Amino acid sequence: MKRPLYISQDLIIKTKEWLGSEEVSFFRDLKDKYSTINAVWNEGGIPHSVHFREGMQVRNFMRENGLCDDWTDHDFDDNWIRLIEEAVKE
Repeated sequence: MKRPLYISQDLIIKTKEWLGSEEVSFFRDLKDKYSTINAVWNEGGIPHSVHFREGMQVRNFMRENGLCDDWTDHDFDDNWIRLIEEAVKE
C-alpha cells in the first residue's frame, strides 16, 4: 500500500530553490496545460515523458538533498509529483 509521506516545508523550499524560476514555470505550465505534472506529449514525433526525464532529475535531487534519507525508492516514485506541486504553487 502506498503511504503518503509528510513533505516538510524545508524540502519544499529547497526544491523550489533547486528548480529555479525557469523550471518552476515549466512545471506550472505543465499543470495548466495537461492538468498534471506527470504529463506525456509528443515532441517531434517522440513521446516526452516527464516521469522519466524531469521526474528522474527531481527524484535524484530528493535522494541527494539529505531531507529524504529514510525514504525508499517507492516513496520517491510515489511522492515526487506531490513535492513538485507544492514547490510550484503560487
